[in-house]
Amino acid sequence: MNDFPTTTVQDPAVPMIALPARFRSRRQVTNVRPEAVPADGWVDILNVDGPGAVRHAWLLYGTGRRLQITVDGAAVPQVDVPFDPFFGVMNDLPPYPVDCAAYTVLPNFHTPGVPGVPGYNLFLPIPFSRSCRIRLHLPATGERPVSTMVDWQEYEAGTELTPYRLGAQHHRYLPAPPRNRAYRIADVTGSGFIAGVVLGARQRNRTDMVYHTAGMSILIDGEDDPHLIRGINMEDDFGFSWGFHELQTRWIGSPYHRRRARNDQEGVVYRFFGPDPIAFGSSISLRCGSRDDDIETMAYYYRIAGSEEEPAATVLTPERWLVTGFHDGGGDWQRFTTEEEPESVAPEHWHDHFADRPAFIRELPANRGWVDFRFSGIDPALPGSSFVNRSMYAAGSVHSPRERRAVLRLSCDDWLIAWLNGTQVAALRHEDGFRTARIPVTLKEGSNTLLIKTNNLHHSHAAWVANVVIEEQ
Repeated sequence: MNDFPTTTVQDPAVPMIALPARFRSRRQVTNVRPEAVPADGWVDILNVDGPGAVRHAWLLYGTGRRLQITVDGAAVPQVDVPFDPFFGVMNDLPPYPVDCAAYTVLPNFHTPGVPGVPGYNLFLPIPFSRSCRIRLHLPATGERPVSTMVDWQEYEAGTELTPYRLGAQHHRYLPAPPRNRAYRIADVTGSGFIAGVVLGARQRNRTDMVYHTAGMSILIDGEDDPHLIRGINMEDDFGFSWGFHELQTRWIGSPYHRRRARNDQEGVVYRFFGPDPIAFGSSISLRCGSRDDDIETMAYYYRIAGSEEEPAATVLTPERWLVTGFHDGGGDWQRFTTEEEPESVAPEHWHDHFADRPAFIRELPANRGWVDFRFSGIDPALPGSSFVNRSMYAAGSVHSPRERRAVLRLSCDDWLIAWLNGTQVAALRHEDGFRTARIPVTLKEGSNTLLIKTNNLHHSHAAWVANVVIEEQ
């Protein structure tokens, strides 16, 4: 080992990761010809015992392959995704140059015989305490060899290492849901932080610009400490203005963009959260406002090893919600507290009662107590301006094995009225962002009906979210 002091050094690509300054430099070189590839198509490009950390990997011939990263003998790979999207090359496009903190993609457009074949360089750190295995799966055609160099640091046995482990989630939608809904970018349980997001959009809906989707909704720790981050529009979430265009920086960029017309565009944008990671203690749900365009996403996160196996706080919340709306009584407190139709109709009859109003009744699955009204599936023809000074209702049920005292935890932005089994139990009025209140209640034995009414007071892109959970008293 070298004689550097036994301190740690912040990783330049992911400052939340600090790694030992004392190490032995290692490199694993892999060259496998097509005829030597195993029958199952998988080739190991690193398989070592730890402790250690991968600091850089160079890979050739990645297109069409799949990447797996497994550390510390995990039963399921922490990363198991298509290769090109992991490096920010989306929607089956030919590789284009990418230059960001996490990786570079360097296509070769000059050497005859290898048109556009890039060198892929990964700089996201991959810490491991016991072992690390990185594998590539080759296409069935077997046309290309495997050529890689993996640079990693070997630490002394017993070296204390960061508990964070790299993970990634990939999603593709052909197409995504219609407007005023959302598509999933990541759902992660455990404790950790989001390190970056890449999004590729190919326009199919040409009624508006491709990035007018009402932005991202990031719902955090719904089990025990609900809070959220809300975006404006897609390009704003990624740091651009009035659209995205081909510019790349360390943390924010668009490596690919084609604008054939105002409403005929496609592009790829990335944001890596080096200076401002998004932390979560029990779970995180990251979604983006949708339109029926082709969408591909990749999310990168670091999670404390084993935290995904620890059960989050036990919460009781409806398994599904019925949502109605819009209603007009949203901008004035007196009107907001005035009875409207859903209060006089039992939720089990809402479908029949509102049958003549398309998109007026929607069903949402449970999401750790969260109800996101902005993306609840209101009529996709309605513009964002329709969401201001309006209200909606949501109804659901929870089961109690006996009559008992409990606490109804209500978190909302902006106002919220709640009923339990037909009796009003809360009327929350605040206009300063997302807030939480805890209301003592009595649950009856069997099914208990929850009804909430909430509104959106401000900007059409503002958060319109509630979190509803029954806690033990």
